[in-house]
Amino acid sequence: MDTVALLRALPLFEELDDAMLARLAERCVPRALAAGEVLFRSGEPCRGLYVIESGRVRIYRVNEDGREQVLHVETAGRPVAELPLFDGGAYPASAVAVEPARLVFLSRADFEHLYRTHPEIAHAVIRALGRRLRHLVQLADTLAFRDVAARLALLLAGYAERSGERTPAGVVVALGRTQEELAHEIGTARESVSRAVKQLRARGLIRSAGPGRLLIPDPDKLRALARGRV
Repeated sequence: MDTVALLRALPLFEELDDAMLARLAERCVPRALAAGEVLFRSGEPCRGLYVIESGRVRIYRVNEDGREQVLHVETAGRPVAELPLFDGGAYPASAVAVEPARLVFLSRADFEHLYRTHPEIAHAVIRALGRRLRHLVQLADTLAFRDVAARLALLLAGYAERSGERTPAGVVVALGRTQEELAHEIGTARESVSRAVKQLRARGLIRSAGPGRLLIPDPDKLRALARGRV
């Protein structure tokens, strides 16, 4: 995949023009991971930004009892742990390849040099972070006050927006996740996710589109459910 196209698809860089994206791409280097290979561990200093070109990467934390909690399973086109790129802190979670994966890497030093010397990059990133903060506030509200079906609806609507394939019938999402992994992402049990999936299907909000794929006829209706408006 062309690195410029990969960066352009990231919400973080969506306001940058081709010249700015090309400058970022020039600083990126490829990285390959074998299945089961650790990309970084929680507590390690941030080295930079990773973006998945192909494959899947599991983001997880380990609690005091040694149990693993899956936070996300990121797929092609998604950034990995971009938060410490900005605050200079350590990685807040660990990352491991679920399957053979290819990524591009932009070092923190190169990124800082670019936004210090090109203010338009800094301005675009600040606006993107503002949008991300608004989304997190909405997500926190949903997790605190909505039921599992509403939380799952918001999660699936996010997948549709970030990586869905638009078709005449709606948006097709390649999940690449088990119900157990979905349960970890919204903080519930697998059985609760199974019931929520049935509820969303019964309401016509999602349909099967083949193995590991969902058709979402109208993502806006999923968001409306998550906000308690339907």
